[in-house]
Amino acid sequence: MSTNFLKAGSSTGLTQFTGISRVEKASATNDIAVFTASEFTNTGGKLYFKNTSTTAANTYILMEVGTNVIIGRLYPGDWMLIPVDGTEDIKASTSEAGMSYEFGIFHEG
Repeated sequence: MSTNFLKAGSSTGLTQFTGISRVEKASATNDIAVFTASEFTNTGGKLYFKNTSTTAANTYILMEVGTNVIIGRLYPGDWMLIPVDGTEDIKASTSEAGMSYEFGIFHEG
């Protein structure tokens, strides 16, 4: 299966990518900025995020959009791919020490 990520309101493909960043947190951390809307104002894009932790199965990364609107929990090995439009920040919070994650943003520029 394959797909093309398109620019907002267009049939032209996205051409920019931040690359995959991997982060490890030594302690439980709240409100980690993953996607800052002001950096990608009113553009089409996609956010890839994966909980790469090998911590206990009941640990998780809480994903939020905007002002603390919870969109879900990612347990070790879980990942998500969501559209972003540059109007809301996306944050993550780790539930325990020693957790890790990776993310990347496909965007218009």
